[in-house]
Amino acid sequence: MKLLRQTQRMFLRVVLPVFATAGVVMYFVMYLAIMHETDEKLAETRVAIEDFVRAHDTLPAFFQRIDARLEARPMPSDLTDFREKFSDTTLLNPLENEEEPFRRLCFPLKIRGQWTQLSILQSTVEQEELAMLVIALLALSFGLLFGAILWVNRAVSRKVWQPFYETLEIMRGFRLTNQEPLRLAPAAAQEFQELNTTLETLTEQVRKDFQAVKKFTENASHELQTPLAVIQNKLEMLLQDETLNETQARQLAIVAQSARRMARLNQSLLLLSKIENNQFSERKKLELKPLVEKKLAWLEDFIAEKQLVVHTDLRDKTLEINSFLAETLVSNLLANAVKHNLVGGSLRILLDEKKFVVENSATPPNAPVGELTVRFARGSQQTEGLGLGLSIVAEICTQQGLGLNLTFEKNLWTARIEFQK
Repeated sequence: MKLLRQTQRMFLRVVLPVFATAGVVMYFVMYLAIMHETDEKLAETRVAIEDFVRAHDTLPAFFQRIDARLEARPMPSDLTDFREKFSDTTLLNPLENEEEPFRRLCFPLKIRGQWTQLSILQSTVEQEELAMLVIALLALSFGLLFGAILWVNRAVSRKVWQPFYETLEIMRGFRLTNQEPLRLAPAAAQEFQELNTTLETLTEQVRKDFQAVKKFTENASHELQTPLAVIQNKLEMLLQDETLNETQARQLAIVAQSARRMARLNQSLLLLSKIENNQFSERKKLELKPLVEKKLAWLEDFIAEKQLVVHTDLRDKTLEINSFLAETLVSNLLANAVKHNLVGGSLRILLDEKKFVVENSATPPNAPVGELTVRFARGSQQTEGLGLGLSIVAEICTQQGLGLNLTFEKNLWTARIEFQK
């Protein structure tokens, strides 16, 4: 979730309850204010009626209206503790033929020696309608204010965070292989300027370390090639010496095997380093079907030795890729599928417009499938591989924009290369 959206959500969580509470409080305050004013009017009317009764000992002429009414009924003489009482009620409006809310004031009054219960009723429809209108206007005002605050907050936040997004976009395009150091635009905010300065310093140090490691790896691999070649030649010459006894020949064969393994390891590491350093940037359109067929032809003797049942479904596919990396990718996948296959096992190869799939029978790996693309990771400790084949495949797919999916199910190992459009 983006920071701006997360900020807005937190803002909404705080502001919405405040606005809702304020609306409810305002409604009840207005309701209480209307009731208080209505009660005051009823009390004034009561005082006027009492003054008239004291002067004339009879009720005044009261014009019964829809919104104001006067009711009188005799009271038993023993109800001397009866006091005035305000209450809410509803009465039928004959014109509208519906019940309407009224506020009632009941109080005792002695007229001509007889206690009478008087009830003054005042309609509160207009006040409630006025209250609802005011509440609606307030709600509309709150809504407009809330929307304005949201819009301003979003606009201001975008403007304030714009330097951060610019820095993020530049960082996405940064590559350690770039010769030029990272340069970020100045920011008005102190925090963003400190971030930019820190990133510039950090990336420059990382770039220098990367160049140093790259140079060391290239030099070390290059310098190792010559002594390794000399060691292999001398060992081959020694192995041809007829004066060696069986024990000496066996020991020299072990040394020669280790030297060959070291030479292959050096070549693989050098290749992996070059791929990671993006030294195979040249691309051209390449037909994959002839390349796969050629690599299969080279592996015919190994396939026959293991008595593998091969199924191929190869269709024409042109891919824009570095030719050397394409050959390395296909060679590693096919060589692994043959080398780690079972005797009498199966090998299935599929190539079409969207994917390249190599499937082979195999024993379950000792490590999780997702960890086999790590350098020197091997599915079985009994294999003589260097543990770099899948690492090279994974790095090629990353550099060339290809999707790689490795799975092992039902004793079948599947390597699937997706050609992304």
